[in-house]
Amino acid sequence: MKKVLGIIPARLSSTRLPGKMLADICGEPLICHTIRQAKKSKLLDDLVLATDSKEIKEAVKNAGITVIMTSLNHKCGSDRVAEAAKKFTKFKPTIVINIQGDEPLLDPKAVDAVAGLLLSNKNIKMASACIPLDNRELLAKSSFVKVVLDKNKDAIYFSRHQIPFERNGYNNYLKHVGIFGFKRDFLLKYVKMKQTPLEMAESLEQLRAIENGYKVRLAVGNFREISVDTHEDLETARTIIKTQKNERK
Repeated sequence: MKKVLGIIPARLSSTRLPGKMLADICGEPLICHTIRQAKKSKLLDDLVLATDSKEIKEAVKNAGITVIMTSLNHKCGSDRVAEAAKKFTKFKPTIVINIQGDEPLLDPKAVDAVAGLLLSNKNIKMASACIPLDNRELLAKSSFVKVVLDKNKDAIYFSRHQIPFERNGYNNYLKHVGIFGFKRDFLLKYVKMKQTPLEMAESLEQLRAIENGYKVRLAVGNFREISVDTHEDLETARTIIKTQKNERK
């Protein structure tokens, strides 16, 4: 029987917004909001947090999640996820879902869509998600990762730049959602691959798979998605979550 393990990698340091995992949102650290949303997934058999920070471990002690301490030396989130997947002993997962820690408004449907791709197709080794990017002003923002797909919805390329170049008109831009799903065996193989030129140029780890000739299947949907990379993103998340809390009163 296939087992799906969700792992949230969380580090304290961040280039653009240091300490963002512990940033306060309506009285709770950002990371706790992400955990709460991830727990709403219907396809995860378990969920753990992978971190190198004692401060983050302390911050989530009441969030009802197992914490796995990992190395300080990882270069990307998938490296941390792979270490946690190997240390996890409750069961041996068939599928591992890497859920970014800076997603306080994570849509659990996106997690399930990625997991569903891997559960339903034995040939898919890696999967992710994307949403239509209708706001053309966001195309120029490097914090919004764009992706182009082939007819099978496998990624052709990911970029921080606008892709494709719009010479003759185009209206199907897609924004990547930072959820990665792996068959466990492929994940352990993937993290042993050397970083590739395009991966390092764009600072996008998923390009490593493409440069090595592997397919990355994308779930396309209208998933709610706001990652926190800047102070502006943080304020947006605070406003939305505050509004949601007031509406529930």
